[in-house]
Amino acid sequence: MKKFHVFLLILLSSLALACIVGGIIFLSVKSRQFTPYVIINPYAYRDYYQIPADENTILKEMLSISKYLGFEGIGVYGLEGWMAENRLPLILDLIEDYGFDAIIYINWLDITKNVTDSSCWNQIGFPYNQTQVSAFLDYVGNISLIARNFTCVKAYVLQYPYWQNESLDEWKEFVVNSIEYQQNLQKIINRIHAIDPEREIYLSSDMLERWFGSNFEKSSKLPYDFANITGFGFSCYYEPDKDKCAKGYIKKLEYYYKFFREKSKEYASGKVVFSEWGFKTNPYAKTSEGLVKNEEEKAEMIREVLTHVKSWDCPVCYFMLHDFPKENADWGIITSNLTLKPSAYTFKDILNPDENSPTRDYMNMLYILDQVRGKTQPR
Repeated sequence: MKKFHVFLLILLSSLALACIVGGIIFLSVKSRQFTPYVIINPYAYRDYYQIPADENTILKEMLSISKYLGFEGIGVYGLEGWMAENRLPLILDLIEDYGFDAIIYINWLDITKNVTDSSCWNQIGFPYNQTQVSAFLDYVGNISLIARNFTCVKAYVLQYPYWQNESLDEWKEFVVNSIEYQQNLQKIINRIHAIDPEREIYLSSDMLERWFGSNFEKSSKLPYDFANITGFGFSCYYEPDKDKCAKGYIKKLEYYYKFFREKSKEYASGKVVFSEWGFKTNPYAKTSEGLVKNEEEKAEMIREVLTHVKSWDCPVCYFMLHDFPKENADWGIITSNLTLKPSAYTFKDILNPDENSPTRDYMNMLYILDQVRGKTQPR
């Protein structure tokens, strides 16, 4: 009889321990702040002011697909078009209706010109052309006046302006570390913050640090000391000639993440946004960044990235849901007919697997192992 009591006690103790451990595991997994976003920008595949009669239906279908795939947020890109066509409230209303969070992406352009004039994207007017700076301040102010009325909007991602092509060397040498550059960038931040003080603001770098050297801490000339920012965003795209393979790219991703986390801890709240990443297969695209051989490799690379970044404590924003035909870039995970590419099923398998799918348990296990190994950043 005593043996039975001992056995029962051991059994009950084991069950209690299992419940405790299970509860800890459950809470650990649920407490993650990894938030998958996908970027939508209709101006990547249509002209400004040329609004198709069925565009609202298309946008709703895109949002429905995004929900099905497991994304929790939408990156609102192409603000110049949304504002020019007075349709920013419409897309934010739809995003809110579908239960998504939203991040507003703001890129510098010469707002004194019409968006149909491609020269408006020449960023050489920042920071010295005060007419352009004043117009841009009014532009971001108007964006903020609209966005603050929508609870779905969680943050603004403001890209560092930079000069391109033959003007890049001059920007690197004389402009980026100038007083005017920092002062006028601070004015843009302040304008957003003054109108919408409750929302987060991230200053985002489009892989600019790499132009100054491989050791970002020692070589970067970008300013980081700004008031009223929550933290930093960063793009990080696969570079086939440099990264060679998925392993090389993941190593680079981790370097970028740690660098910007440390910068955010030093100058802001410690928070970051992985603001852009993605893959394309068309060798005739405008640039080679993100280029892989085929759709199968694209799907596998996405799987590698998601497996790694699910332990990151930040929004992770894929560029983008659909293709970018204006640049011959097939970034998308859906076709122009709104059917799913193989890469879309990778997102579905990891972000929103069926209840009976082994992927859910597998990803939770990876996260727990990362915690044990000390890979998860403290909050």
